[in-house]
Amino acid sequence: MRSSPAPICALALAVASCGGAPGNAAPTAATMPEPVPAAPASAEPAGSSAAGAPVAPPAQAVAAPTPAEAEPPPIKPGTSVLHVGDSFVLAGFAQALKTRMKPLGVRYEVKSEQSSYTVTWASKMDELVANMQPHLVLVTLGANEVANTDPPAHAPAIRRIVKAIGNRPCVWVLPPRWRKDTGIFDVIRDNSAPCRLFDTDVHVKEPIARRGDKIHPTPEGGETWAAGFWTWLMAERAPAGASDNPWTLKPPATDERAPRPAAAAGALAP
Repeated sequence: MRSSPAPICALALAVASCGGAPGNAAPTAATMPEPVPAAPASAEPAGSSAAGAPVAPPAQAVAAPTPAEAEPPPIKPGTSVLHVGDSFVLAGFAQALKTRMKPLGVRYEVKSEQSSYTVTWASKMDELVANMQPHLVLVTLGANEVANTDPPAHAPAIRRIVKAIGNRPCVWVLPPRWRKDTGIFDVIRDNSAPCRLFDTDVHVKEPIARRGDKIHPTPEGGETWAAGFWTWLMAERAPAGASDNPWTLKPPATDERAPRPAAAAGALAP
């Protein structure tokens, strides 16, 4: 198995934490009134009865209102979120997410390794998940594999990561692309279910500012990235009653794993 020829510039292994312990029936079509025969010359004007009272127009069918979707449950203090990934995690992204997790009393654990790959984490996830028992898992990997010469060879590692997460809610966060990739993002897209997929280049419309290396986001770029992801994450939480876990997510849209549009190449921000 071959990995990227040159790993991205390194950021230190870090662990950050905060918080405490872990169908309505469709309406029928309106019945059309019987045709009215032509009135004789002496008949009352159209729209009037014989007694001169106006005739009410035929009733129109009215669609039943769509029930409003229930709001997601509140996130009470004590839930836990595990976030694993490479140096992109600590390029302003996790720092900005932490400011959003802390007020909710979330125990937010970040496990980041510089120059790491999907194959690096595949053998570590079982223990990490077993030890923490998180309510939500975030995975941010792929940035170091954009130049991999055999991306499909990493599919088993991706599936092993997802298997270790089990039936917990999870999101694979594709990092903002920093160069044209050789196919690793498509391999992740095809092998990361049932985790939800957040494609940063598709969902974050604002440019993500990069550091001097033209690769990692600046702190401001990390905030832009986190803001877009957080908005999406909150919107994708399942309605109250769907689960006891407040981080449970809705089923994905049918196009969530559709191939990345060519326009997304514009996300290669300087």
